[in-house]
Amino acid sequence: MLKLRIASALVLIPLILGSVYVGGLFFFVIVIVALLLAGYEVFEMARRAGHRVQPILGLALIALLLCEAQWRMDALREVIAAALVVSLGVGIFRHGAGWLGGWALTLAGALYVGGLGVYFLLVRALPEGMFWTTAALVSAWAADTGAYVVGKRIGQRGFFTSISPKKTWEGALGGLLAATLLMLGIGWLANVPLAHRFAFGLGIGIVAPLGDLAESLLKRQTGVKDSSNLVPGHGGILDRLDSLLFAAVFAYYYLIWIYR
Repeated sequence: MLKLRIASALVLIPLILGSVYVGGLFFFVIVIVALLLAGYEVFEMARRAGHRVQPILGLALIALLLCEAQWRMDALREVIAAALVVSLGVGIFRHGAGWLGGWALTLAGALYVGGLGVYFLLVRALPEGMFWTTAALVSAWAADTGAYVVGKRIGQRGFFTSISPKKTWEGALGGLLAATLLMLGIGWLANVPLAHRFAFGLGIGIVAPLGDLAESLLKRQTGVKDSSNLVPGHGGILDRLDSLLFAAVFAYYYLIWIYR
């Protein structure tokens, strides 16, 4: 299992960081493909739990949200209105037992994946967006890795064990420290002021595990261990994106409200 995790990471990390460096359409394609796969996993989890989701409509909404963010069309209200009208229109002809729950989960799943995923694009589009997108990603990865390593070695006190039984406070603190130290280092290389290096790393270290716990809550509610088995040794795409989704949101608002 460990070898599979390492092999997958050696393939995916250069691809992701390379797309951040290139930016533009290449980065957009990587993001939209990853998020559509993650969205499919969400809808498949809901379907397996017995809910009548509408995956085609959900995936279309994710794609529309990403396109709206990429090309800044100022059409967010129109996108959401279209999703509501179309989905309710479909419901008129295909309603029945369980329809309401499936409809709600379709919209919620699309907003979870697409509504948070757009922040990858928004951060990359900011001034110095290449650096800050990279910083958010690697800091979140450091938080995940630090939490895993520390929790596995010395973790004893449970951390939201009703959602994720293997989480520990020691692991959470290890992840927080790892994210903060990493950001202190890469921020120094980019001449980011010390206070912002510390605050950004600390923020990512706090929100990344919350993103992980949010997805763990979805998996526990739907009775699955992993969102899929698409990534060898890691589970599904959503399992790899969960903490990054929250990190991207934090990064964007930190940068436009505080750093600038």
